Amino acid sequence: MTTSPSPTSPPASVAELEQSLEHLRIANYYLRVSLDQVADGVIIVESEASDPKSGPKVLFSNATAAMLAGTDPATGLRGMGLNDLVTGDEDAAILLQSLRLAVENGGCHECECGLQSLRTQKPMPCKWRVRAVFNSLRKLLNFTILITPAREPEVTPRPEPRAAELEDLDAQSAQLRKENLAALAQGIAHDVNNLLGPVTVRLSALIQQVQDHPALAQELQAVFTGLKRAKQFTSQVVTASKGVPRKQEPTDVALLMRDTIEFAGAGSNVHVCMRQDDNLRLAFADPVKLSQVLQNLVMNGIQAMPHGGYMDVEAHNHMIGSSGDGPLKPGPHVRLVVRDRGCGIAKENLDRLFRESFTTKPDGNGIGLTTCKRFIDDLGGDIRVTSTANVGTEFSVYLPAAEGSGATRQLTPADAAPVPLKHGKGTVLIVDDEDDLRKVANMILTRCGYQCVQCDNGQDAVKIYQSLFRTGTPPDVVLMDLTLRGGMNGTETAAEILDLDPDARIVCTSGSVTQEVQMVFLERGFVGVLPKPYEAGELTQTVHSIATMMKRG
Repeated sequence: MTTSPSPTSPPASVAELEQSLEHLRIANYYLRVSLDQVADGVIIVESEASDPKSGPKVLFSNATAAMLAGTDPATGLRGMGLNDLVTGDEDAAILLQSLRLAVENGGCHECECGLQSLRTQKPMPCKWRVRAVFNSLRKLLNFTILITPAREPEVTPRPEPRAAELEDLDAQSAQLRKENLAALAQGIAHDVNNLLGPVTVRLSALIQQVQDHPALAQELQAVFTGLKRAKQFTSQVVTASKGVPRKQEPTDVALLMRDTIEFAGAGSNVHVCMRQDDNLRLAFADPVKLSQVLQNLVMNGIQAMPHGGYMDVEAHNHMIGSSGDGPLKPGPHVRLVVRDRGCGIAKENLDRLFRESFTTKPDGNGIGLTTCKRFIDDLGGDIRVTSTANVGTEFSVYLPAAEGSGATRQLTPADAAPVPLKHGKGTVLIVDDEDDLRKVANMILTRCGYQCVQCDNGQDAVKIYQSLFRTGTPPDVVLMDLTLRGGMNGTETAAEILDLDPDARIVCTSGSVTQEVQMVFLERGFVGVLPKPYEAGELTQTVHSIATMMKRG
């Protein structure tokens, strides 16, 4: 248990560096955990063989690769040579040739050769997908290799196959995979929200302290805008992974276009010119998805103009005739145009532009435009591209217009000012296992007049509440994270506190609670929900409203 006072902090630069290193360590840990969930083997090998006899050495391997090779996943394949992993000199030569061809082809190559099991000493036929990884100067850094066991030839069973049963098994397998991916996505989004939390709280409070310095406030506001967009993205990931589709609503394209371009073009040497029709219709869309599409297209255009220049982003009313236009249905639409004056796209690449594996960037993965295409298709629209070498490229996005002149959805612009702080009095128990966020929340609430008590696990939270309750001074508000270290999670901890004091005012704070499931937690006895990452103002406003919502009898 810790209390409000804290020891003298190190210099800001040192503290920030330590915090950045800690965040990188955490991000690296989650990356390793994510790669261990991949069904195929993943290894990273050095760019040049330090030992010609054993071949390029393995720098990293996930758990699947270790198990396929018959080694302990905890130990992995690190330090082993590629020649020791394959079956014989012939397969070693094939794999090394594949590495060379990956470099020559600008990125990828596939081959088939045996993987030698170190446990059974039996070879396993596998497909090896090699990707050469370059830096921005086209210097080869390493190779990433995906190892997939080759499927054994299917044997036709003597009894007549039951197609329905096989389809059912396939459906169950596909559903299980979706559920596993959904759980992984929710976990990653939750952890990203926790990383964003301390920065969001500090920055939202700092902006309100520097309003007398307009230039600095403007710079901080730009950073704050980026954090809010990251929050929107993680919220979308959680919603999508839970299978709950976002509602499409009338969307003010002009407002969204202005906010998105201001963020995407910040710091570049490309000037983005915005134009729109008078009386521009509202688009029937998901504002978050549409913002991501526009941001991706604008950033692609900026990257195509390394020496700077001008690009256009326009929004026009557009009517589709009675016969339709491809996937577009007859009726009013909104057309978004993103036009750069870059190097253009080769004619032979235009047809492959929206394929997931296609990219012309050395460090690209080809999923940006693929995601844009999928988002626009989901919204009932279409995305098209024209390009001329050394002249530029134009993307056109078509979206159905909202019917009538209904009021637009009340968007909160990403560049909106932080929620103002709210001062008050009372005792707040902060229960969160994220040390940085817990300490920052304590600092903000203390500045606003509250007395705070902190802990990082459920057992201590129950003990603290019980001790204060017995003295007749229970906390006015409890901020309860759902995922806690130790044996008790947030829901279980809240249940024990409510058993002790049915009038306890417990607020659920989590990075994985969507609006659709908030009612579930209110039914479990929580009096409010504060989704992470929250602003300093949102924190103080919530605490103030809960602390004053009712008086104890």
